[in-house]
Amino acid sequence: MSTRFIVLLSLTVLLLFSQLSPSVSKLQNAAAEDDDEDLSFLEEETDAVPQGHGHEHEHDHYPDPDQFDEEFDNEDDLDNYSDLDDSELDSYKEPEIDDKDVVVLKEGNFSDFVTKNKFVMVEFYAPWCGHCQSLAPEYAAAATELKAEGVMLAKVDATEENELAQEYDIQGFPTVYFFVDGVHKPYPGPRTKEGIVTWIKKKIGPGIYNITTVDDAERFLTSETKLVLGFLNSLVGPESEELAAASRLEDEVSFYQTVNPDVAKLFHLDPQAKRPALVMLKKEAEKLSVFDGNFSKSEIAEFVFANKLPLVTIFTRENAPLIFESTIKKQLLLFAISNDSEKVVPIFQEAARLFKGKLIFVYVEMDNEDVGKPVSEYFGISGTAPKVLAYTGNDDAKKFVLDGDVTLDNIKAFGEDFIEDKLKPFFKSDPVPESNDGDVKIVVGDNFDEIVLDESKDVLLEIYAPWCGHCQSLEPTYNKLAAHLRGIESIVIAKMDGTTNEHPRAKSDGFPTLLFFPAGNKSFDPITVDTDRTVVAFYKFIKKHASIPFKLQKPASTSKAESSDAKDGIESSTREVKDEL
Repeated sequence: MSTRFIVLLSLTVLLLFSQLSPSVSKLQNAAAEDDDEDLSFLEEETDAVPQGHGHEHEHDHYPDPDQFDEEFDNEDDLDNYSDLDDSELDSYKEPEIDDKDVVVLKEGNFSDFVTKNKFVMVEFYAPWCGHCQSLAPEYAAAATELKAEGVMLAKVDATEENELAQEYDIQGFPTVYFFVDGVHKPYPGPRTKEGIVTWIKKKIGPGIYNITTVDDAERFLTSETKLVLGFLNSLVGPESEELAAASRLEDEVSFYQTVNPDVAKLFHLDPQAKRPALVMLKKEAEKLSVFDGNFSKSEIAEFVFANKLPLVTIFTRENAPLIFESTIKKQLLLFAISNDSEKVVPIFQEAARLFKGKLIFVYVEMDNEDVGKPVSEYFGISGTAPKVLAYTGNDDAKKFVLDGDVTLDNIKAFGEDFIEDKLKPFFKSDPVPESNDGDVKIVVGDNFDEIVLDESKDVLLEIYAPWCGHCQSLEPTYNKLAAHLRGIESIVIAKMDGTTNEHPRAKSDGFPTLLFFPAGNKSFDPITVDTDRTVVAFYKFIKKHASIPFKLQKPASTSKAESSDAKDGIESSTREVKDEL
């Protein structure tokens, strides 16, 4: 019985194997066919881009005015070390400087050093950065002079100390911070010894000045554009110390203190008011701000920081840091040419009163070549008509455009919807091309959904920048790839200028960024193309990840050329035989 069962089982297994063998054989043959696919015709010309994955980066945040003169300076790019030629590093020589008083900080000693020393200036630098090399002797000289003042100057090689660079959000070189009791803020002053010393001495000085007479008070009220007055019980002691500590956290505002009721009255404070009291005065549309918090360093500094900006800040190189560093991140920006400013800025200013402490209001003069024009281009604002745009700040950098005239009612409704997150984001877009028949399809913000998110197509998208050297080097290879795949209906090879077009599905971490969107899977994140930049490598990547199978036929021209070569060879041989006869 058992023998009969074994024989029966063996026959069953043999039968199943015979049925499966053709399928297995077909799969093996298909795999072998893919491995043996003749791709030599894709390599007929040398690919323009060598193997590797170079990138050029653009800051994905509000443009820094320091970079308007050099729009994309590779020295100020943390992610661009690969662009450096070894010979450049070998040829760089350390400047002849005496930096014995500059402390070298690393991951292991950084925290202890800035905590134990009350005043510390720290420069994050890169050895190859020309700006850092120019700063080095000035920085060293300042370190020597300030050592006697109890101020320590230190430096961090950000190319070596990557974790520290990331922790302090270093996005360019040199970045200089000033630490007071472990709390840091950017150094905005000149990159000279004199500039550094003067700025720091102001920061570590008394911070507050006494006003004892009405005459002094009137003089300061006339000369200062922004000032804070503390009406205290005593010019020395805890209240004065808190005010002095807050003053060291502020660069643009002068701090004063008094115990004289007549001085307090001149500063619009009730002489009978409970002390300590505090008021801030500005020569702006909104002249007076009265403090109502706890009389502590942190709350005083927060009050001054929130109130030192005018109702509407004009975007300039000098004012840019005030906007960037504000604790209020959401902004409303008015874009208008100078001739329209008298008409629309007062309206914008009136609206700003309604959102004080909630939104920052910024006026960008579009026809200002120095800063207004670059900022307008960054936000995708064109033309000359006044426009209002809402901006969430640099964390997620969402933009929203007011659809309507610049009126108080429109701005009020727009601002309220902005605060309540009811607005639809705005994305930059070039005009949709009138014709788009090339091998490489042109994608802009307004046709992105139509081309890239077409569920019936496997789409390879390059996000590039016109000024990017890596993108320019890639172009011949990319065009060649598109030419070879032009006959495959299910595949689209496309490119988009990432400096003038945006889309929420087109996230780039530098230029060029290559993304693959498989057919039928457009609701998922695209696949980042991480392969050698050759036609063959791109083809194999697409073949591997495409949802719709395809077969690339060898170009007929190649076959004809081979036939022609063979025919010529036969004719040549025939002639040679005839000649020999």
